[in-house]
Amino acid sequence: MSRYFPKENQLWVQAPVRGGTIMSKSVIWEGRFGVRSALFRMPSGMQIPIHTHPGWVQVMVLEGEMEISGEEGEKDIIPAGGCYFVEPGDTHIETALLDTLVLVTQEEDRPEFLKAN
Repeated sequence: MSRYFPKENQLWVQAPVRGGTIMSKSVIWEGRFGVRSALFRMPSGMQIPIHTHPGWVQVMVLEGEMEISGEEGEKDIIPAGGCYFVEPGDTHIETALLDTLVLVTQEEDRPEFLKAN
């Protein structure tokens, strides 16, 4: 069955993410098909310190602007409407340059959800 998430009905919680950063998160999908997806709010200046994901991650910047810094010192700026894809094992830092809203869809890597698939 299809699910719909009108903006006024989204449930936001504070959740830890990579590097111990606490972010405002609204879950869209988790628990089946080996994929999870959520909206995340990042106030201007918030940074997710250097981290690596074991699986792929796709980030769509819906509002604001993100800077992604790689371990080789390269930097990319992704404005609203842009998207980036992180390969498994890539190491990077993410910084919100403005108040930012992102949609993150990624390969499920949490053991408690992998068992449910």
